[in-house]
Amino acid sequence: MPSTCKYCGSSFYGYCGDSPYEVHEHSDDDSHCIYCGSSSYGYCAGSPLKVHKHGGGNDKCVYCGLIGIGYCFNSPRHIHEK
Repeated sequence: MPSTCKYCGSSFYGYCGDSPYEVHEHSDDDSHCIYCGSSSYGYCAGSPLKVHKHGGGNDKCVYCGLIGIGYCFNSPRHIHEK
């Protein structure tokens, strides 16, 4: 089953009038960016924070994919977040 936006249920990425950030947010997929669907980490043009953020639900940081605690270059708070 394809990932869907948590605000409107769409399987698309990009603009979403129902979202507070005005972009679709697919938080049910931990292997892809919730804002654009990419499997990469780092810069994301479609993200309100301008970095890829993967869905949670595993032991990896949602901003960089590493397992651990401490400093994270990609995270807006500069710590690994799960």
